Amino acid sequence: MGDFVGSILELVRIIGRPAQKYLNYHRKFDRYIQDFRKARADLQARKQYIQQQLQDEHHFGKRPNPEVEKWFEKVDEKITGAQGVEDKVRKGKYLFRSCLGKLVDEATQEIENVHSEGHFSGNLVVNDPSTKKLTLPTEELLGADKVEEIYEYLIGDEVRKIGVCGMGGIGKTTIMKHVHNKLLKETKIDKLIWTTISHDFDVRRLQQQIASQLEEKLSDHDDTTVRAAKLSVMLGQQGRYVLILDDVWTSFTLADVGVLEPTVDNGCKLVLTTRSGEIVRSMGCKEVQVALLSTDQAWQLFLSKVGQDLLPFPIIKSTMKLVVEECDGLPLAIVTIAG
Repeated sequence: MGDFVGSILELVRIIGRPAQKYLNYHRKFDRYIQDFRKARADLQARKQYIQQQLQDEHHFGKRPNPEVEKWFEKVDEKITGAQGVEDKVRKGKYLFRSCLGKLVDEATQEIENVHSEGHFSGNLVVNDPSTKKLTLPTEELLGADKVEEIYEYLIGDEVRKIGVCGMGGIGKTTIMKHVHNKLLKETKIDKLIWTTISHDFDVRRLQQQIASQLEEKLSDHDDTTVRAAKLSVMLGQQGRYVLILDDVWTSFTLADVGVLEPTVDNGCKLVLTTRSGEIVRSMGCKEVQVALLSTDQAWQLFLSKVGQDLLPFPIIKSTMKLVVEECDGLPLAIVTIAG
């Protein structure tokens, strides 16, 4: 008899548990609704916060972290589902409060779970491998050894700033274009930035040129110092970059422009091309001197442009050699005359 009564009581307890739960859904329905709406509002607020953070970190060459994108999809799904639950609650009848309470409670738990996933330990953005890297058009290279020397400095850790120095027309820009294109395949470099300065140096113009390379904008109304601070932040988001400043005619302080001082910690490098060895030294760069072409190199460059059809004629060949000698080993002069 005792066993029978015990079994009955156990059955009552088993049946009573869900019954009690449903009774709670009915009696505490309003609290469940409040918790549900708070959870939905918290999730929407978290989404807006992450979107703002993502906007601050997102720039050219970066894309949202796939984990973040996946989380946004979950958020949108839960918010859409929450609206459906809200509609059912609004249309529901008093007698079905228990069922609606269960629906609301389950939706609340799912929303809270998604909210808890919206805390990311890493960066919200990652490097975008699909970002187009532009290959610069180049002329024939006659300084392959210099290209290799500069390239090795750039992928190594010892040299942070390089000054490519030599006479005007000697091929500094051509060498750096080849270095630039070779670095496009280098995984150690996240970003390549090329800008030409020329004779009339202007800090604000240089700031804008660099920002433009990053597909960013600087306000014309901001003070130069403020612009430098903003540019510094932009550059700091690029990861390990190489900044190439072509045709530098005067020395300047990197901080005045907003360019980060290259260090081992930030992984950045600076290369400038200039006619002046003094500029190279004053800016603390490792000097790479580009020499004039040898007589044979100059002759071969000239022939590569005009062809060899006239070589069988001694007088013309002699005249051509005199012309090449007058170019004094300057590649630009040879190419100009040959063209």
